[in-house]
Amino acid sequence: MKNTMWQTLALLMCFISLGLAPTSPAQAADDPALLRAIQSQLGVDTVIRGDFIQTRQLAGIKKPLVANGVFVVEKTRGVLWRTLTPFPQTMRVTQGEILQKDGERVLMVLRADQEPAVNAISRVLFSLFAGDISALAEFFDYTGRTGSGGWQLSFTARNDGLRAVIGSLSLEGDSVVRQVMLTSAAGDITRIAFSNVATAAALTADERAQFDE
Repeated sequence: MKNTMWQTLALLMCFISLGLAPTSPAQAADDPALLRAIQSQLGVDTVIRGDFIQTRQLAGIKKPLVANGVFVVEKTRGVLWRTLTPFPQTMRVTQGEILQKDGERVLMVLRADQEPAVNAISRVLFSLFAGDISALAEFFDYTGRTGSGGWQLSFTARNDGLRAVIGSLSLEGDSVVRQVMLTSAAGDITRIAFSNVATAAALTADERAQFDE
């Protein structure tokens, strides 16, 4: 299908349909020491940018669906996710809005003032790419490890409805997130591998324009 953000958008709609809200703060951390150890490895720069390859293996189908592109995370503003192949598209995730575009044509807009779940959705997606592990722990139980070679975390959804859609979620990284893997309850596997990742103190003028438009 032409929408190369299919898995991410399916997750968005799942959140909305379930009216998902985070669990209470008392449930938010299974192992605070592990989270602190991982968070201490992650970079402190405000901007993260790089390339990605997104591979989706559908259960029962041999040939995977592959997309690649570039991304920018600004830790106070959101995520720009720009797919280049097989079909150019852009998704912008901010605290109050999720926007998907095909060139200049807007394909989808979700706003927090119309869909209350958008803030929660934005926070989870932003956390995936920015490495905000503690925010993910509000929605998922987790196990993991950390060491000199990096860290790894595996998540299981707390919410019964979300668990019926997402089988498991895992992250691997070092000073940045290097890989995200999502397994659906139906057995479909999505891997997002990041490369050429660099950090910076500020957005470029072009990146700022894309957030502001």
